[in-house]
Amino acid sequence: MPGNNSSNVFLKADENRTCILPVEPVLIVISYTTIYSIVLVVSLVGNSLLIFACLKSKTTIKLIITNEAVSDLLFSIVSFPREIVVQIKGSTAFLVHGSIGEVLCKMCAFTVDTTIAVSTLSLILVAADRLVAVVFPTKYIQITVRKRGLLILSTWILAMAIHSPYFYTFRLGTSNGETLCITNWEPAFDHESTYLWFYTMLLITVLIVPLVTVAILQTVVLVKLRSDNMAAYRTSIALQRQAQRNKKLVTMSVVIVLAFVACWLPFLVNRFLALFFPASIPKCSLGYVAFSQYATLSSFCHVMTNPCVCFTFMRRLRVFQTLRNTITLRKSSTSVETRF
Repeated sequence: MPGNNSSNVFLKADENRTCILPVEPVLIVISYTTIYSIVLVVSLVGNSLLIFACLKSKTTIKLIITNEAVSDLLFSIVSFPREIVVQIKGSTAFLVHGSIGEVLCKMCAFTVDTTIAVSTLSLILVAADRLVAVVFPTKYIQITVRKRGLLILSTWILAMAIHSPYFYTFRLGTSNGETLCITNWEPAFDHESTYLWFYTMLLITVLIVPLVTVAILQTVVLVKLRSDNMAAYRTSIALQRQAQRNKKLVTMSVVIVLAFVACWLPFLVNRFLALFFPASIPKCSLGYVAFSQYATLSSFCHVMTNPCVCFTFMRRLRVFQTLRNTITLRKSSTSVETRF
């Protein structure tokens, strides 16, 4: 989202009335570069494995999980390399100039924030999928792969439509002799008021509404599962297994949502303070600087939640069963070759 970029942090006021952080700049660069590099590697490896395993799995929810993994993977590829370069150079200057730089400025901002919206919309699909499977099991089998594909496509279309104004607002600008990728609503609109309105709309539609919707859907599913304690005695063994599997999938989806909320909640709090209560933000406060930087880093970590949770539930859900079987077969083959 606009403004979700790392920047240099400051604390102690100097003669120019700026605040300088009493920490060695080299230490800050090394710390941020290391963190971003670790998150990038974990995201690339984790989401790639998750996409591979889901495509090989027979789990009905695999397409939706794959969609979220693809969006997180795309976010990592586009966002983290630039964040690492920014930390190393100590400047947010855009490296590509001219017409190509103008296009890249718009496309990078558009792609990064679109993938965030796709991730939150995918959470809604995951929760809705479990709701139908648990509450309306007879209708669940009527949801074909084609219908799921259309739902997944709709997440990208809606996310791109929400962020389409980026192609007008984002552009290259110059500040202190550096070329920057900035957002500006002028001359068509007043920048300050329009930016406040649009950014608030983004926070609500991309983060708050999806998370509240998912919370409601998950609550309905959990209530249904708890109130249907006698279902196992009224159904066949196959349906009992299906009910147990639903409970495991619901648990996984709940954990995914909670992890996503944990990543984005500090960022939401920080942005709303900056937008609507700027006077409440203490100036040159080490505590607020630390919170602000933590909120930014935490929001970037959302790309790891999906693969990490699925790895945690790997044995229960068998999402990675195909991958484990492949590794086992290779080990067995190597063992046989060694014997001969």
